Amino acid sequence: MKAIQPLDIWSNGDTKTAICIKIYISYDDLDSTAMFQYSLCDVNDGIIYQGSLGISAQEYINWGASGDSNAEAYQIVATNLNLTLIP
Repeated sequence: MKAIQPLDIWSNGDTKTAICIKIYISYDDLDSTAMFQYSLCDVNDGIIYQGSLGISAQEYINWGASGDSNAEAYQIVATNLNLTLIP
């Protein structure tokens, strides 16, 4: 789980604020494609929104290049969702 810059999301007729993101890998062919599942969470760790994001080609090749594949996975997902991770 990583903290994100707070983001207001419309959910079931109400505005909720996401403050963190959780991700896990649901698929990785260990060659060129991976699929991440993500959840945006509120202050009580409740899930506000869930989705999936796939990567392939050069983005897959670059993933893990720095040696910290977990941190890079969060950065890839955050960048693709236009979210800002908070250190």
